[in-house]
Amino acid sequence: MSAFHDFMTHMSNNVDFEKFFLSLLEELAAREQEVLKKRYQLTGDVAQKNTLKQIGDEYGITRERVRQIEKEAINKLVKLAKADNYLTELQAIKDSLVRYLERRGGLAREDELVSDHLYNDYKLTTLHQNAYLFVLEHMIDEVDQHEAGDDYHSFWILTAVDRQSIFALVNEVINHLVKKSAVQDESSLLSAIKNEILPKVELAHFDPLTGKHTDVTVEDFIRTYLSITKKVEKNILDNWGLAEWADVKPKKLSDKIHLVFKKHEKPLHFRDVAELINTANFDKKNICAATVHNELIANEGYVLIGRGIYAKKDWGYTPGTVTDIISQILKDNSQPMTKEDIYDAVLKQRQVNPSTIYLSLINKNKFNKLSNGLFELK
Repeated sequence: MSAFHDFMTHMSNNVDFEKFFLSLLEELAAREQEVLKKRYQLTGDVAQKNTLKQIGDEYGITRERVRQIEKEAINKLVKLAKADNYLTELQAIKDSLVRYLERRGGLAREDELVSDHLYNDYKLTTLHQNAYLFVLEHMIDEVDQHEAGDDYHSFWILTAVDRQSIFALVNEVINHLVKKSAVQDESSLLSAIKNEILPKVELAHFDPLTGKHTDVTVEDFIRTYLSITKKVEKNILDNWGLAEWADVKPKKLSDKIHLVFKKHEKPLHFRDVAELINTANFDKKNICAATVHNELIANEGYVLIGRGIYAKKDWGYTPGTVTDIISQILKDNSQPMTKEDIYDAVLKQRQVNPSTIYLSLINKNKFNKLSNGLFELK
């Protein structure tokens, strides 16, 4: 980092955004303040954004009058913010935002902008995060908001950046994944984008932004561009694919269970599987442990290897009781075995107490204990 960057970062962090914004609001008449607070949910004591009708009904005025008050109040705030009293602070807020966006390739998804930038640089106690977004929308000309739609999340972008070229890049990535017809590990996908897709897509802003921050890579920019689309997502295995694919954003419980086991690659208790599904945020559904247990029981791809503990069958686990496992071990070995060797072999297949193995082993209908202490199939 340059000394100038360190200085500017320090300066932006010293800006008291809450004091700046509340001071601006206090310059307005009381009704103007209340209308803006309720229309945009600017403070923590406002539960949600109010409609023009809701505010009009509260004050006994028409929706059109509320709209007029809102417009006049915004114009006053913008004019005040750009006056000498506030200009230095507004400039510092703008500079900090622009630097943040430049380091991300010129844009940021709104939720990431709030969590990574707003709450890292500014402390809010009275204000809602919407106050910061209000400033971006009305007081900083260098950025635009792209509102959420069917294809993209809400994001903020530098006006100097051509969003259409980024959309073209995203579409090329989607076409690439469609041709592959399978999820791609991050390294492979980023390499393909960098070497095959980027040369075909003209990003006029790309090289200048890359050159400004030597510690930011092309791959960092690509990750940012992919984060804004709703059509491409990364699953819990850090593999990228189309959001509609079952192994990216699964809808069926069996697919969710499959991804959890694939990620952890070890036997899991059904309660742990349920918790891992819920914390993975596949969707808004909260799965109970009993539902997961029933699915595991019914699915032939999983084997119960202990009390409530399941493993994938294709990991080499054999279905059946402990007695069945012992029988198979002795059959495969083709000769009598010691109790200790049988225990070791069973414990590779089942997470049970040795006493459980012993009770099965002394089943005289299944096994013979020889005079030398070895066991064989009856």
